[in-house]
Amino acid sequence: MDGRWVVVDVETSGMRPALDRVLSVAAVVCDDEGGVVEEFATLLNPGVDPGPVHVHGLTPALLAGKPRFADVAGELARIIDGRTMVAHNAAFDASFLAAEARRAGTPALLERFLCTLDLAGRLHLSTADLKLGTLAAHYGVQQRAAHDAHDDALVLAGVFAGLLRTAAEKEVAPAVREVAQMVAHPDTGFLVSRVWADALSAPRRWRPAGRLRRGGALVQGMEVVFTPDVDRDPDEIVGLVVDKGLYVADRISSRTSLAVCDAPNAVRGRAAFARKKGLELVPFAQLEELLADVRPGRPVGGAAPVDEAQGALF
Repeated sequence: MDGRWVVVDVETSGMRPALDRVLSVAAVVCDDEGGVVEEFATLLNPGVDPGPVHVHGLTPALLAGKPRFADVAGELARIIDGRTMVAHNAAFDASFLAAEARRAGTPALLERFLCTLDLAGRLHLSTADLKLGTLAAHYGVQQRAAHDAHDDALVLAGVFAGLLRTAAEKEVAPAVREVAQMVAHPDTGFLVSRVWADALSAPRRWRPAGRLRRGGALVQGMEVVFTPDVDRDPDEIVGLVVDKGLYVADRISSRTSLAVCDAPNAVRGRAAFARKKGLELVPFAQLEELLADVRPGRPVGGAAPVDEAQGALF
């Protein structure tokens, strides 16, 4: 089989896989060097309002008379079959393809996927952000029409080739997710690992414990947020985080105690926001060390514990 990767991009009528629809889809089969082996792209008639036309430019008139998803599902299945799907924020594209396949009554289209947004974060690139256009400029890939599924897929094929080169140089193994091990996120509906979903939905038995202080210890009830700039897969440790009495969250809020980040000088995204909020940025390896000695917290509905070593409340 030529090309083990298939780069996919979808444009949608909204952000909710369970309710919104795919308006266009592109699939580009490529090799490790970004060479295009096969291309497929089509507009789709979603049968609903196309949503933010100012973003994707796909008007009802433009989509009228186009095929329904069920009409192209077979061709998409042929192209994706046996290959690893590659997408930028891949959980989004995979979730919408899965939702459309269910509506059409067709078998699931993909078995595994690789997220270039996740891979780019783990490579600690010197870019202002990890948007597709920014990565395209970084790797010298020309972008002609942002938010056009076909052009975005072609651009991502070139970016992916660059990411694979950088990953090889830095000895970073790209993470491939098996769809069979994924479930819907309780809030967004996007596919996430079962480990991550379990961590997010774990009962909160300890009262919020505030922020981690520099040089301080973890306390049950603290909330942990992972930035994209981590060297290892958060799935490796979130189960232990929860078992120790801490919480995991997707985004930084007033309850966040610390952010896990292996790029302390990162000036973008979640890491920059965490620094702006005055949160401690803790490397992955340091988090592992801190989890070896987690202080008792205050149970929900219970009294505050006493630190026997210090003889004081904390």
